Amino acid sequence: MASTPLTSTAEEKRAALRARLSSVAARDETAERYRRHANPYIARMLDGLGIDVHYVRGQGTRLYDGAGNEYLDFAGAYGALPFGHNPPEMWKAISAVRDSGEPSITLPSVLGASALLAERLAAVAPGHLDQVWQCNSGAEAVEAALKLARAATGRRLVVSTRNSFHGKTLGALSATGRPRYQTPFGAPSAGFHHIPFGDPEALRQIFGEHPEDIAAFIVEPVQGEGGIVPAPPGYLATARELCTRYGAKLIVDEVQTGLGRTGRLFACEHHDVVPDIMPLAKALGGGMVPIGAVVFGQDSLTEDFGLRHTSTFGGNAFCSRVGVGAVELLTADDRALVRQVARRGDHLLAGLREMASRHPELVADVRGQGLLLGVQLSDDPDLHARQGLFRSLADQEGLAGFLCGYLLRNEGIRLAPAYFANSVLRVEPPLNVSEADCDTLLGALDRGLDVIERGDSARFFAHLLPASERPASERPASERPAPAAFPEEDASAAPRPTRLRPREGEPRWAFIAHPTDLASYESYDGRLGLPGEQVRVLFDRMNQCRNVDTAAAMLVGRCRVETDTGESSYGEIFALPYGAQRLLDMPSAQSTALVQEAVDDAVARGAQLVGLGAYTSVITANATALRDVPVPVTTGNAYTVAAAVDGLEEAARQQDIELDEACCVVLGGAGAIGLASSLLLSEKVGRLVLVGNPAHRARSERRLAAALESVVGHLREADDAPHAGALARSVRTRASSGASARAIAADLVEQGLLTASVDAEAVLPAGDLVLAATSTPDQLIQPELVRRGAAVCDVSQPPNVGPRLKAARPDLRVVAGGLVQLPGGRDLGVDFGVPSGVTYACTAETMVLAHRLHDPVVSHGDKLSVDLVRMLRDEARKLGYRLYLPTDTDHQRQGGPHA
Repeated sequence: MASTPLTSTAEEKRAALRARLSSVAARDETAERYRRHANPYIARMLDGLGIDVHYVRGQGTRLYDGAGNEYLDFAGAYGALPFGHNPPEMWKAISAVRDSGEPSITLPSVLGASALLAERLAAVAPGHLDQVWQCNSGAEAVEAALKLARAATGRRLVVSTRNSFHGKTLGALSATGRPRYQTPFGAPSAGFHHIPFGDPEALRQIFGEHPEDIAAFIVEPVQGEGGIVPAPPGYLATARELCTRYGAKLIVDEVQTGLGRTGRLFACEHHDVVPDIMPLAKALGGGMVPIGAVVFGQDSLTEDFGLRHTSTFGGNAFCSRVGVGAVELLTADDRALVRQVARRGDHLLAGLREMASRHPELVADVRGQGLLLGVQLSDDPDLHARQGLFRSLADQEGLAGFLCGYLLRNEGIRLAPAYFANSVLRVEPPLNVSEADCDTLLGALDRGLDVIERGDSARFFAHLLPASERPASERPASERPAPAAFPEEDASAAPRPTRLRPREGEPRWAFIAHPTDLASYESYDGRLGLPGEQVRVLFDRMNQCRNVDTAAAMLVGRCRVETDTGESSYGEIFALPYGAQRLLDMPSAQSTALVQEAVDDAVARGAQLVGLGAYTSVITANATALRDVPVPVTTGNAYTVAAAVDGLEEAARQQDIELDEACCVVLGGAGAIGLASSLLLSEKVGRLVLVGNPAHRARSERRLAAALESVVGHLREADDAPHAGALARSVRTRASSGASARAIAADLVEQGLLTASVDAEAVLPAGDLVLAATSTPDQLIQPELVRRGAAVCDVSQPPNVGPRLKAARPDLRVVAGGLVQLPGGRDLGVDFGVPSGVTYACTAETMVLAHRLHDPVVSHGDKLSVDLVRMLRDEARKLGYRLYLPTDTDHQRQGGPHA
């Protein structure tokens, strides 16, 4: 990538720097203006991918930004840039219009420039196509083609193909074969039917079913937005034969492929097929003006179309003269430029395939015709081992888009992904691109794939970070020398895992969560080499790139769990790319919709059970807000309770705390996890303090009062075990008098055996045992508040215990509760931010319940059954899950992205 030339004097250097900073400020101002007044959604997407460059000059195949940086344009405006930027021949045509004084818009009248363009197009069009109707865009050309066909045949049914793209006006969008782009706009309209592309049998079937109803079959000779997919040999010929036999019109959509793009003037010429109707646009404007046209035979023209389908701006002299110039340039010297396209396309295709052979797993396919080529990247996340971002983007077919940003910012190469096939890089340069430019692209793309293949996420995503937060080795593109060869892979790189796929009949589950704190952001992709705050900045920027085809949650891993009983299950783990506070700050409908979409996507991928983790259960009211999910959904809360209680009891044992007289403080005591934990702990402890949220005092006090009665009711029904604590013994003594649960609770409160509070600071010092089970992201447990020698168990996500507590209070035993060891200590191959062979209890609950699909039992809603908690504990032990108490070092890692 060329940059502002280095100067020899300090003053010149300062001047260059000032110019660059001025350019950046101008770019930011322009970007803000575009975001505010033009299209905020596109602006966010451009920013998220790192392709938000404001170009101030273009010449040939080059573009330049305000700082003088040079970019080689291989995106080519989706085919609308046949001769590069600002071609002199087109400016000559424009100047001629100015100099002649020819009026541009003169309807109603005889349009001389329009007539000349029509004559020139008719002269080069295939077969009998000698009629031309002009408009302003490709979508309008398709609209006109559809109306021509319906008027000529008297029929209404239009057949098109899936994954096709024909434009965004309502009729063209109805023909477009992508439901997610149609539905928001009430498309398709009546009278459209979609069949698989390239399948002659499907074509024969639809004509056989509707022999007298089909007005037209519309098809692209190369599906562009569908992934650069050429029609297979014989397909268009079959379409031609069927349309002729059944009296339908064959519309070959050449908006993108026409006028030289594929190495012939029209792509249908590769198939020796003459359509009835042929929409054109893009290249017809010479890269300078918007213009479209429909070329057709007289047998498709009717009085209705001729008199009732007109256009105010269609056929204007200004655009028509440019169109004439474009046709002349394409046909000059016996179509020399078009023949050069064929040669250049062969060279580029061969080079891309050779490059693909060096990256056989990363590049799935290279295909296309002429200078309309596609490089399809693999969407297999297993290719990227533990590289969190690469793995997730591959699964979401988002890697190609971010590779475009990397190439733009690091190599000065401009590419774009296909619209409907986001894993496909569209290679579509101007038709007059040089062989040297093609070789430049090949070298840059090869280096970019090297970066991905080696898992160097720090280098790949550095341009998305603010300059002050980039790794020291990453300078802005304008200050970076030409790319050097990538260093040899270091020996510490993680080995590529075995590709996992579900076995036939194997239970399938999914688990959905999100980053919970900065530590979990940091653990998501260790090779970024960035602190959690900077990773969060990166995530926030990347989140701007979501589109209608992007899943709500990122796939972060696949795993197979094998139990001690010889059973196995297959799971997929997903993470919403939003932290805890971001989810809490969202409107509840928005955050719930994100989880709903993630659950629906997981089910669509084959999950028979879905588990929620961290705030995904909180924001969905413990899964009760989810609708129409055809499989069981579990919150993970029940087994979290079991692990939390076991963890706190083990910590108490290590601190030599006698449970039966100990005071236990439960933060979040009225919540689902806190209350169920309190019920179990109440059987063994001497005193119990339940703490609620002071932010909603009145509501918390009501819930805490109900929780106290629940504790009493539970103890009245519990077995009279010999290890019962003072609290349980007191309840049973009072229960014999026949007093109500409310009266007993009030008596116990007065005696100080049972307490409810919304003031954690006031009651924490009394706790021999402290269990944190809140849904707040705050670190509530400060060193000065905890009793000497206490046992603390934290199951909150994000943690309520911060690093200060353990550093300042070595007398305490602090455990990250809710951690369990997997059967046999097997590694899942997924970085949860916990030691190998360990996972969170909420995740383990999903794994355990996968073996009960025949009799599904899940934790759901605000109230957890103690019987469910005990059942899950027993089931987990039978399968080989064991309580895990982390060491101090392990605890520092606690809080992984899926906690």
